[in-house]
Amino acid sequence: MNHIRNNAAIFSFLFAAGGMAYAQKPNIVLILADDMGYGDISAFNDRTSLVTPNLDRLCGQGIRFTDAHSNSSVSTPSRYGILTGRYAFRSDLKSGVLGGFSQPLIAEDRSTVATMLSSCGYSTAMIGKWHLGWNWTYLDKASGKVDWTGPVSGGPTDRGFDYFYGIAASLDMSPYVYVENDRPTAVPDRVSGDISKGILMQRSGPQSPDFEHKDCLRNFTDRAAAYIREHADDAAPFFLYLPLTAPHTPILPSEEFRGKSGISPYCDFVLMVDSMVGKIADAVKDSGISENTIIIFTTDNGCSPVAEIAKMKKSGHSPNHIYRGAKSDIYDGGHRIPLIVSWGGRYRDRVENGLVSLTDFYATFAEIAGYELKDDEAEDSYSFKSVLDGTGAPARQDVIHHSIDGRFAIRKGDWKLVFWPGSGGWGGPNEKSKNWDTLPKYQLFNMKNDPSEKENLYGTHRKIEKELTERFRKYILDGRSTPGALQKNDGGSDWKQIEFLFE
Repeated sequence: MNHIRNNAAIFSFLFAAGGMAYAQKPNIVLILADDMGYGDISAFNDRTSLVTPNLDRLCGQGIRFTDAHSNSSVSTPSRYGILTGRYAFRSDLKSGVLGGFSQPLIAEDRSTVATMLSSCGYSTAMIGKWHLGWNWTYLDKASGKVDWTGPVSGGPTDRGFDYFYGIAASLDMSPYVYVENDRPTAVPDRVSGDISKGILMQRSGPQSPDFEHKDCLRNFTDRAAAYIREHADDAAPFFLYLPLTAPHTPILPSEEFRGKSGISPYCDFVLMVDSMVGKIADAVKDSGISENTIIIFTTDNGCSPVAEIAKMKKSGHSPNHIYRGAKSDIYDGGHRIPLIVSWGGRYRDRVENGLVSLTDFYATFAEIAGYELKDDEAEDSYSFKSVLDGTGAPARQDVIHHSIDGRFAIRKGDWKLVFWPGSGGWGGPNEKSKNWDTLPKYQLFNMKNDPSEKENLYGTHRKIEKELTERFRKYILDGRSTPGALQKNDGGSDWKQIEFLFE
């Protein structure tokens, strides 16, 4: 009997100390699609003939967030916000995106979701598109000659991930080289051709013999499913970040999906993404870990106009649904994105209409893991764990939007104030528009009455405009939008549009 009591005591100690308690913390699988719109999931869009059965199934088993936003309308800053819980305009990147040879955007001393969860006993892995810069090893940096056998630094494994397999940037950005942990898997043996326009767009650059654009999406999915199966029985929980390369250009649905939508190659590619999400969900279910695994699906920004949105609309599908604009723009079509959270059998087709941002993953995961945030991390992250628990609404009351050109907007409640006359991106109106000089200085929209942002009310609600401007000014100057000690923004004075802070 004594040995039984002793074993029980040891078990209790391990559980209390955290060793066995890790099993009580949920696994987290975060799937991020690339350039996929709010209206591309049929459960979010009742006006389309495009049917996404696997994503709809995830909605039926989860919570569908209808007012979720990426913290930017383009890729790099959105990913920065996801991993750091901080608006990307606070970093050195004030507009645009990085390339495949860019240096690291996440500072070495900045905590990420991965470092935070690692400190809570999680195994962390990333499989897919990084697009946050890293340092290649150079034979001659002046000429840009890379040592493809050397390590990379400042990438995922230096920012909290135990394991990484993926690519440097978007699928249309060179180099076309897989990197595992911190080393390329093969030395490039050719130069990929340049396709400058259209849905097959890709930039010329080095390409490895083990890399084919058309295989990338399936490759990442298969490796992610294998990771789930391999770690299903681990004592420690895992965090798997799976940023897919689709349906971003080049738009390359496999033969199985070509023509399947009956709408466009882009919609075919969306159906392929849907199928890949199904494979991930099946891997979780087949491994017997559904009840203790959170599966999240979302996207980094809205659908790109390069995907031929106008043609799709003529066929009855609007990838950004009723929302104005597209990827790059300050309008909601640029940054309102689908967000689905499923957690075993906890939910049944729930809908959450409260405001959330992808920067909120950090604080949410921290609360789930029992981690207390420090003042200098996750400065723009609000936990929505109360929504997951069914005990309340999201804590977020407002959100800042940012366009590819570095233009700003702030949204609170029904009101959205855009600090720019136009889209701030590739869409119209912009500086090339004939009526540009006649447009009002700013734009104000009531998102409840006018979700498509058709009627500019700027100048008619001075009190609201003043309140939103002062709130925005405070968030910029404080270096944060959450309660806490004041923080510094990075990057000096190279803001695209900041003069109004001091008007």
